[in-house]
Amino acid sequence: MTFLNHLRTLATRALNSIPAAEAEDIYAISFFIDNESDDPRQPTLTVGYNTETQSRRTVVDASDEAEARWNYAFWLQNELTVIGDLTRDPDGAAARHQWISELGLWYDEPTRPEDWMTTVGPTAALIEVKFNQACVQLARDLHEDGVIKSTIGKSVPVILHELEYYEGIARRTEAANPQGLADNFTGWVRTG
Repeated sequence: MTFLNHLRTLATRALNSIPAAEAEDIYAISFFIDNESDDPRQPTLTVGYNTETQSRRTVVDASDEAEARWNYAFWLQNELTVIGDLTRDPDGAAARHQWISELGLWYDEPTRPEDWMTTVGPTAALIEVKFNQACVQLARDLHEDGVIKSTIGKSVPVILHELEYYEGIARRTEAANPQGLADNFTGWVRTG
């Protein structure tokens, strides 16, 4: 199984695990992208969602309604799956390692400090780009194949994010969704 197939399989399984009673309250799916142990060779994708109920519950702690709705700090932060995690998804971690190697981007940690900038910096940035592209394509596929609509009962945006929000997050989220579906989120990112 390739890593891209593994992403698709686990993300689909995660979305299918959402109880029907909860699904009708969901307004966005979270694709939280992080690096396990801050290692750029170990990107992970955590799939979750947020609900209208949670947004209403947290608005009192947020600066405004939009922050409660779009800032991950106020979300449920449920983890339907963590794809590529060395402990929770060892098969995915192995497939990810193989995928990065096949891309020609795997590196061993340099032993000399001066080699960090020439080896790790540029290669880590390329791994990040490739992983983000894979997650954007995954979201697009889940929309186009009807997985999201059949699971949630309606089309909702997939928010591709980290803990910080910036223009790249808005652009990736736009690319991951049908035109206009994520406008409220991307508008919030760009005005915040």
